[in-house]
Amino acid sequence: MSDQTPPDPYAVPPAGGYPPPQTPGAVPPAAPPPAGGYPPPPPAGYPAPTYPAAGYPGGQPPKPGAGPLSIVALVVAIVALLISWFPFIGAVAGFIALVLGVIAWVVAKKSGRPAGLAIAGTIISVIALVIGLVVSVAFIALIDKAQEEEAYCNSVSTTQQEFDDCMADRVGSWFGIEPSS
Repeated sequence: MSDQTPPDPYAVPPAGGYPPPQTPGAVPPAAPPPAGGYPPPPPAGYPAPTYPAAGYPGGQPPKPGAGPLSIVALVVAIVALLISWFPFIGAVAGFIALVLGVIAWVVAKKSGRPAGLAIAGTIISVIALVIGLVVSVAFIALIDKAQEEEAYCNSVSTTQQEFDDCMADRVGSWFGIEPSS
């Protein structure tokens, strides 16, 4: 038997650039200084170095989340879109939603908050306003046409039954309703 200890199975095998294995009991050489990367650690007893805080160049970071006015503008715009099919009321609701959406958009941009909900509210309110205006104009035209037909039927009929038949013939055909015989 020999006095040598078996080699360490977990040791890194020597390769091309590694130094030869050390003899047992020898002191290993000091580690070389770091190559251009990190500074050496501070001596014991001194505090760790401080680094400047990271921040956003040019101002404050954006505030998280949408503002409450943007949410209100979006909700009012959706409600305005739902009621835009009612004459006059839909147009007024669309206009109110448009004003709220634009104000919310401007406030969101000035405060640094996301403006996505305000933009969506503005777009939906424009759609609601257009639908409300078209429905209101169509309603006015329908009422005007019905009044013309009523005046005509009044001029050609002498009894209530003749008037009813005349109105059924003239106005009922607008909606595909066939007059009853």
